[in-house]
Amino acid sequence: MTTIDEIRDNFALLDDWDDRYRYVIELGRTLAPMSEAEHSAQNKVQGCASQVWLVTGVGSADKGDPILTFAGDSDAHIVRGLVAIVLA
Repeated sequence: MTTIDEIRDNFALLDDWDDRYRYVIELGRTLAPMSEAEHSAQNKVQGCASQVWLVTGVGSADKGDPILTFAGDSDAHIVRGLVAIVLA
């Protein structure tokens, strides 16, 4: 997954807004696919014009410390890219 610093640096290199728009869409394509079960009403973000789903989970590290995990998806390409930025 791309880090937020890499995203910021790459975005700064792009002068044209169309290139920035395409870059955000490309970021969305890097998201891992979510299962159909995760595309549930419980995970759906309410109030969005596009459909957006966010999933959280709790795992454990090698030492047993809890680790929060997040995943997201959208039916709109640009919003999916924005979800990728938020998750970064």
